Amino acid sequence: MIKFFRRIRYKLMEQNKTSKYFKYAIGEIVLVVIGILIALSINNWNEKQKEKNQIRNIYARIVKDFENSSKEIERDVAVMEARFSLMDRIIREEVNRDSLLTNTDYFQKYFFSTTGFPDIKIIDTGVRVLESKIELNYELNNELSEALSLLYSQLLFEIEIDEKFLTNKFSELTSHIQYKGIRVDYRINNNRSTFVDMIFEDDLFKSHFFAYSRSHRAYSRLLNKFKTRGTILMDKIKTEYHIE
Repeated sequence: MIKFFRRIRYKLMEQNKTSKYFKYAIGEIVLVVIGILIALSINNWNEKQKEKNQIRNIYARIVKDFENSSKEIERDVAVMEARFSLMDRIIREEVNRDSLLTNTDYFQKYFFSTTGFPDIKIIDTGVRVLESKIELNYELNNELSEALSLLYSQLLFEIEIDEKFLTNKFSELTSHIQYKGIRVDYRINNNRSTFVDMIFEDDLFKSHFFAYSRSHRAYSRLLNKFKTRGTILMDKIKTEYHIE
């Protein structure tokens, strides 16, 4: 192509057609400029496609992270809700004292309601990658990214606060139980009566247990709230970015 234009240029010069040569030269420059612009446009389009693919991959990672966290939340919250039901029966003194003393399965069911709560880890790796992308290109900030920020910043912060509060209340409860020697008495001596007496007669235990059970319930409800809101948001992301 370049040789073709060069031959035309030489032919015009040989024929001493200066005005036509200049017109041709200008036309050639215009064609070169248009070619450069087209190349730049193609390059920009390619870069934008790469950027779109990167963003889609990040959102796909966010969806995967949430689905993994959601499964853990669903499983562990089911355990927590079952335990809370037992806790509530203890608080209301609706447990059978004689069965606690004589029935091993019945006793262990209520005994283990005081032994802790699941350690739930919510994965937010994809969201943090998206945030770093937005810092470099604020145009990526949109309705979905703002909703994700609220979910993983505001609501996750509330969950962390509730978890710390629950941990504190559980620590107070276990310290009281250990001080009473309940666990040692049961584990080593198989003596259930001290635990049973504590449930029905120890006012300080009742106070600690009530605070622990309520913080336990509040924590599980907030986890469910995170899961419910997150599921709705992930469905929007799947639709927007065609993620299976």
